Amino acid sequence: MTRPSTSKPTFAQANVKRFGPAKIEHRTADSGLAQLGTYFMTFDEPGHSDPWMLQYEETVYVLEGRAEFIIVEDGGDVPLNGDQGELIVLPQGTTVRYGAAPGTRLLLSITPVNWRKSL
Repeated sequence: MTRPSTSKPTFAQANVKRFGPAKIEHRTADSGLAQLGTYFMTFDEPGHSDPWMLQYEETVYVLEGRAEFIIVEDGGDVPLNGDQGELIVLPQGTTVRYGAAPGTRLLLSITPVNWRKSL
């Protein structure tokens, strides 16, 4: 089995996409990791994303600012906030609307990163 080489991924504009009121950068896109993906999400507009159902497990660490997520459940929307230094765990199957004040920065890790291939 070939192992990916150890690396220190750097910023690449090609790995940045718009996601509602934020920009999300897939920092490990070119690292060769098969299961784990790491992203930086930076909010530059107020508001929330459209609802997104997770096809993977996700952790979110609040680097700066305050995450203001809305968890969409059958019984209604449930707020889930995280302040700087806090970790949020989102299990697979969770439907979430990502939100935060402009300037908020988050570090997201998901597994499996190749979830689209399993659909």
